[in-house]
Amino acid sequence: MEGRKIEEFRYYEMPMGRYDLALLGDKWITNYRTGEQHFHNFFEISYCYFGEGVVFLGETSEPYKDGTISLIPSNFPHGIHSREGGICSWEFLYLDFAGFIERCYQGQEYQGAKILEQITQFPILIESKDYPGLSGVVRAILEENREQKAFNQEAVNGYIYVLIQELVRLNQFISRVDEKESLHIEKIRPALVYIEMHYQEEIKIQALAECCSISEPYFRKLFRNCMKISPLEYINTVRIQKACDYLLKKDYPVNELAWKVGYSSVSTFERNFKKIVGKSPKQWRLNSNARRGYVGDSTKVLQGWR
Repeated sequence: MEGRKIEEFRYYEMPMGRYDLALLGDKWITNYRTGEQHFHNFFEISYCYFGEGVVFLGETSEPYKDGTISLIPSNFPHGIHSREGGICSWEFLYLDFAGFIERCYQGQEYQGAKILEQITQFPILIESKDYPGLSGVVRAILEENREQKAFNQEAVNGYIYVLIQELVRLNQFISRVDEKESLHIEKIRPALVYIEMHYQEEIKIQALAECCSISEPYFRKLFRNCMKISPLEYINTVRIQKACDYLLKKDYPVNELAWKVGYSSVSTFERNFKKIVGKSPKQWRLNSNARRGYVGDSTKVLQGWR
């Protein structure tokens, strides 16, 4: 079987004041079938307790089994496909590395940006027995979310800090040359990281092409081939997703909300919000069930599973 080309963008809402979101329990013991590959707005770490099958990673695939850990950067298409008739147990962890690193490296923005770039280069599948340190930290975060003991948030933040160091070390020992040649999305990943960190500012397509060290026409073509939408549509999608995140926390005036997510024109913000989400910002906030939209013909934008 081959992973289908259509990707689904599932965005998650991070709990207020936290940088982690865990999907745990028996709900995730099932037979996984990849229809459309999907990608997220946060870094995904998945832990397989039992079962076997294939993880699709864009144009490639890798087998998984008991103890497999998948490390999937945000915006990278992927999907799990169980062995025919097989039941698998996974648990999922979503991490806001950008927000966490921004908090930890205040006054050291360049160092923080370099660390973020190192840990979000490309997807990796590892076996927990081969990387006991990293595996132990992932399991610890999952268990903290499961048990919800006192000082849970402080403990998780400490584990996230250690996890980042483990991921930096892991990436230092993995060759990136073959990965970048086989996964074309790596050529535009610097632009994806840039958009994530600068969505509040004016973003020129030429600047995105330059940070990827390729020409603007080639960048536009490659971006659409990889993401199934244009660079501008993707920027608008990220900004509107951030606007939704803000609205979940506070009922901002429309002009302030537009400015917070990078729009100088309120009318442009409202037009893009309604195009992507299907409702005005006020209507969306009032109707908590109306949190889905569509961009283009081949990339769905959906709220993530909960």
